[in-house]
Amino acid sequence: MRPPSRLLVAARLILGRTQIEVSNDSGVSSRTIYMAENGTAGIASVEKLVRHYAKKGVTFTPPTDGAGWVIHTKHLTHQYDDEHLRASN
Repeated sequence: MRPPSRLLVAARLILGRTQIEVSNDSGVSSRTIYMAENGTAGIASVEKLVRHYAKKGVTFTPPTDGAGWVIHTKHLTHQYDDEHLRASN
């Protein structure tokens, strides 16, 4: 099952990367990344992106028992307030 295109955009943004940067890192063309993020890429390309994001610490969990898709990251470990306090110090 492939994640919705909006989650592919979210994964890229969580990593703070542009489509071109993801393309350079993943071997998926920036045009294909654009298509994946708009829901028009083939499943093989989406799966390659999902594997790339997993290597970078961003994973997806499909819907279960009425809950929607979940995106997990190993990068963001603080709460909003913690980030805000760190930035102001």
